[in-house]
Parts: sequence; C-alpha cells; structure tokens
Amino acid sequence: MAEARLPQRVDAAKLVEVNQRFTADIDSKELSRLSDAVESCDAPVSCDIEFDRDEERNRILTGSCKTQVVMICQRCLGPVTIPVESDFQLGLVFDDEQAKQLPRRLEPVELDEDARLDLWETLEDEVLLALPSFPTHPESECQIKQPTPETTATDDSDVKRPNPFDVLAQLKQK
Repeated sequence: MAEARLPQRVDAAKLVEVNQRFTADIDSKELSRLSDAVESCDAPVSCDIEFDRDEERNRILTGSCKTQVVMICQRCLGPVTIPVESDFQLGLVFDDEQAKQLPRRLEPVELDEDARLDLWETLEDEVLLALPSFPTHPESECQIKQPTPETTATDDSDVKRPNPFDVLAQLKQK
C-alpha cells in the first residue's frame, strides 16, 4: 500500500495487474473544476483507491474520496459547510466498444492509448458528482427569516361576509 503523494497520471493497466492501492490526499486547490463549483474548499480531498480486476476480469478502480466544501445555502443565501463523500467502482476501458461490454454497475472511464489515466481528474469528477444540487443548512440552523402571520384584533371567522352569488340567487327567484 502506498502512503506517498497521489500521482496525477498513472499507468492504470500496470496498476491493475499488481493490484495497487493508494491512500493519500490531493490538495483541493489543485482541482480547478471543484474550486469553480463551490465557494471554497480548503480541506484536502482524502482518497482511498484500489486498482484491481472484478470477478468477470474487468479492469476496475474502486474507492472512496471525501472532503468538506463551503457552498451557498439555497434557503438563506449564507455560507454552509457541506461534507462530501463518494464511493465508486469504475470500469477502466480503452474504447467505446469495451465500455458497452461493461456490466451496468460499472461506470466506464476511458484510458488513453498508453493505458494512462488522469487520476486527479477522475477523482475530481467523483467529488463533483457527490456535491448536493441544492445545498442548505439544517432547518434548525438556517438563518432565513420566516414571515410571521399577522393577526387582526377581530377574529375573521365571526365576521359575516357577503356572498358574491347572492345576486344570482335573487335572479333565479324572479
């Protein structure tokens, strides 16, 4: 198991054959698409991944990644810290034809012609997919100001209001 810095580009086919596992962090400031999608992300993206083959001999990348991001609450428009976690199992393929042959449980990720994979980009994709569409504070913590119903001095249920259809009733009687 490697405890070093997570490499950005890897020879995925070779790592599958040796059943390589990585546990490492990626500095979130290095992930520009993630930075653009959130207000801020100061926490590193912690990853635990493994290159392997499944029971059907497909090349797979299995793992998880987690971080914390700050997004805008869609209720009160204030900043909210959101924990983001993603567990994934990806099928490593060389072309669209191989992707079509994968079982439905595996999301295909295409390797380049040298069997290399941009690992950071792939993990960034997984974090982006795990972001909430509508981030909000828990209701008890949200700072939104709910309007309070106004009460009048008289109770409206006791007041007799004219019925707009009384005119029709009078016409019907004639």
